[in-house]
Amino acid sequence: MLGKTPRMKRARLALAIAAMVCATGVQAQETEAPPPATPAGDGQAKTLDAVSVTGTRIKSKTMTAASPVMEIDAESFRQTGSTRVEDLVNQYPQLASNFDSFDNNGSDGYGTVSLRDLGPQRTLTLLNGRRLPNGSGETTDVTIIPAALLKRVDILSGGASAVYGSDAVAGVVNFVLDDEFEGVSANVGYSGYQHDNDNRYMRGLIRDADYDYPSGNSGLDGIARNLDLAIGGKFGESGHAVGWLTWRKNEALGQDRRDYSACALSSKGTACGGSATSDPPNFLVYDGQGKGGFAYLGGDGRWASGQDGLYNFAPSNYYQRPDERFTGGMMLRYEITPQFRPYVEAEFVHHKSTVQIAPSGTFFADDIEIACNNSLIGTLCNDLSVATPNALVTVGKRNVEGGPRITDTTTNGFRFVVGANGDLNENWSYDASFLYARGDTTERGRNDFLKDRISDAILGCQPGSFRGCLPYNVWVPNGVTPAAAAALAGTSLSDYSTDLMVLSWYVNGDTGKALPWADDETFKVAGGMEWRSESYSRHSDNDTRTGNFAGAGGPNPDVSGDYNVAEVFLEGALPIVVGAGPLDRFGAEFGYRYSDYSTSGGVNTYKVGLTADMFENRVHLRGGYNRAIRAPSVTELYSVNSISLWSGTDPCAGNSPEFSPAECARTGVSDAQYGRIPASPSDQNNQYGGGNRDLQPEEADTWTVGAAFSPIRNLDVSVDYYDISITDAITTIGASQILRTCAQSGEAALCDRVHRSSSRGDIWIGDDLQRSGYVFNRFDNFGNFHYRGIDLTARYLWTIGPGSLVANIVGSYVVEQENEPIPGFDDATYDCAGNISESCMAPEWRHVANLRYSWDDYSVGLRWRYIGKVDYEDTDGSPGAADRLVASRGGIDAANYFDLSGSLRFAEYWEWTLGVNNVFDREPPLVGAALSNNGNSPGGYDQAGRYLFTSLSYRY
Repeated sequence: MLGKTPRMKRARLALAIAAMVCATGVQAQETEAPPPATPAGDGQAKTLDAVSVTGTRIKSKTMTAASPVMEIDAESFRQTGSTRVEDLVNQYPQLASNFDSFDNNGSDGYGTVSLRDLGPQRTLTLLNGRRLPNGSGETTDVTIIPAALLKRVDILSGGASAVYGSDAVAGVVNFVLDDEFEGVSANVGYSGYQHDNDNRYMRGLIRDADYDYPSGNSGLDGIARNLDLAIGGKFGESGHAVGWLTWRKNEALGQDRRDYSACALSSKGTACGGSATSDPPNFLVYDGQGKGGFAYLGGDGRWASGQDGLYNFAPSNYYQRPDERFTGGMMLRYEITPQFRPYVEAEFVHHKSTVQIAPSGTFFADDIEIACNNSLIGTLCNDLSVATPNALVTVGKRNVEGGPRITDTTTNGFRFVVGANGDLNENWSYDASFLYARGDTTERGRNDFLKDRISDAILGCQPGSFRGCLPYNVWVPNGVTPAAAAALAGTSLSDYSTDLMVLSWYVNGDTGKALPWADDETFKVAGGMEWRSESYSRHSDNDTRTGNFAGAGGPNPDVSGDYNVAEVFLEGALPIVVGAGPLDRFGAEFGYRYSDYSTSGGVNTYKVGLTADMFENRVHLRGGYNRAIRAPSVTELYSVNSISLWSGTDPCAGNSPEFSPAECARTGVSDAQYGRIPASPSDQNNQYGGGNRDLQPEEADTWTVGAAFSPIRNLDVSVDYYDISITDAITTIGASQILRTCAQSGEAALCDRVHRSSSRGDIWIGDDLQRSGYVFNRFDNFGNFHYRGIDLTARYLWTIGPGSLVANIVGSYVVEQENEPIPGFDDATYDCAGNISESCMAPEWRHVANLRYSWDDYSVGLRWRYIGKVDYEDTDGSPGAADRLVASRGGIDAANYFDLSGSLRFAEYWEWTLGVNNVFDREPPLVGAALSNNGNSPGGYDQAGRYLFTSLSYRY
């Protein structure tokens, strides 16, 4: 346990291993002969092969899982034009609808999956039942998985740490490749988006702002091309090998290509917003007594109070990032003897992606104290009534002369597994393997300003300025030259690396012992041990580390670290009653794992499940309990605390603050500052946070109860309830939550985390910890989550005419998504189910339904994707009001998407597939800046209009 000494923990681990090995040895000696085979219809004696299922290491001919597993087959990828695994998997309602390809500023740069919207860090993602490497954000990167070679995807609900170890809190997503593939296959695909730009609301706002926007048919854009090759077959007397190569490349799709994203909406959603770092520039000017505010230089050379417009940063931003990836791999196995069957598995990925955002600028980074009699600023003090000898000036000038900021990301990764399995005797088998995976990512950025050069250039390159300084003349209209802008720009470089090593060994077998009521169905067990090591590092250039890039949002310090864990585990499946009237089979399963972490000590996980098959296996009842854990990652433990940005509004900023003077006073606003604090025009504010070496593993208790039944022939239905409770969650409270709860409650523990700028009262200008405002928001073991819901799946098959019609639906209803960021403080607890806010986006009901008719060499299908309505409600339970656009519509209406596809097989080996997703070109819902993920939309919806795809495949 956590309080034991290292020596005691090692002794406990060794005793557990020894006890397990001894137990399996005794069981093997007591094994009885298997029951006689049942004659099959062809007169040959046959027995069912023992099979493996996701969620257990026990192989059984009869056992059904206590935890629900939903399956996505390979055909679904072809029928929807999905060439990235995350694009289809994340459409299913059990998973968060996060699509990294349509994230830009702040994207991970790679695909992830997140069950129950609890984050990819709480979803264990596997390939062929084994772990995958992490990406640069220290969550599992699925880009290495070849969609073209998938056999299926298993989605297991509920915790599974007793079977797989850390991270299986919300459940497991297991991508299973077709290791039996034989022959040669080739596939070439082409796809793109099309939209009719006719959004009247956005066009009106854009015209009011005098911006440009697209109109009419967009044509085919965001085009993607892919090529997949695979070969497989038997070799020797008992070997099999599969190899593959894939290539995929998609073009960029900019926000300027859609009228609904051609300008960035304000936080209210009622006008085109933007950034105060603009061109012509805006200024913040204060006198020595703290009086002042925004100001600008008019075209006539005179200074005036206020802002000279905002910069529309949307057109430069990517909607879909350009992306290119190569993947390859092989799977090989050979049976030398039944006792020794070695295998090898290897995958690699080369992935390039680019983020493009609006041009850099000075971003009000430095307060410049300048004498009013300095000829450089002309009549500034006189025009703005600065009554003191000096003025404090901060500049917001956009680098339109230098172009957008661009970050190129290149990832090279591989995963290698070598192992062997075999039979110990007729009833016992073993599996031993070693896995090594590594990912190396390089990020190279350009066109961002270096902060330590800005003041020198603005002040005219006085003696002592940086080498190569050119005056950056913001004091006269159109005074900045491209050469002066280029002199301020720098290049950033960051290298990330992740390493994963896993040594695993386990035995699996039949004890030969059965209960009297089990009709000779015996007790089966699996047990073994595992050792895992993970390391992570991020190293950057000095300017990146120290936060010297003006547009980076703060420092990005180096971090490196590692941890390892030694584990033993044991599972059992016990048939209790078999063949008792309508009860075909009633059984129990259990599991236990002890994990000894190098960073936090020992922790126990376990599971218990019950299953019942009834009425000739037409009804299957299941239920289970799991204790799961998630250990802290390297960045959560070791990342250096620093300033960064969070998206949201300061309710105490602006001329008409959302909160009252008394509420704002609790957050540090003085009477003189109230109503005079400059609001961040782009709704981005500062927070200060990072890692915490005192973190302990978070714990989760998960319950699942459900039933699967076949009431009539060819109809299968399942209903499952899940309940996930996480305590001592590794998380942050959230800057917005801290700020708002402090204002509303006055809780000292929260209000102490709000640090406002002493001169202006803001929390967004600059990133100097000593002078800038921020909200302290660090990782810790506080916070509880309680998520509950119901999953429904159904499938029915008809024989109609010359073919068959298959209908199926997968749906999920969210009963509760309770977030308790501060345990014991009820005023801060909120429920996201069915709501959207700055902290939430959780439709209560989502489903994917399919109808497909197949005959001869033809197949046509219709798919219906549904995302339920969400209400606009703040975390305190009151109706949301800050986003007037969303409030006026009562939230976000339900979205219905319809997809059509068809395929034709011809000339024996060829297949042509053609389809269109989002047939009716439904646009994503519009929200203001504080609720937006990318392009004025909260994310999770079809972002770019119709998706048209086609592919031609050959298989021999």
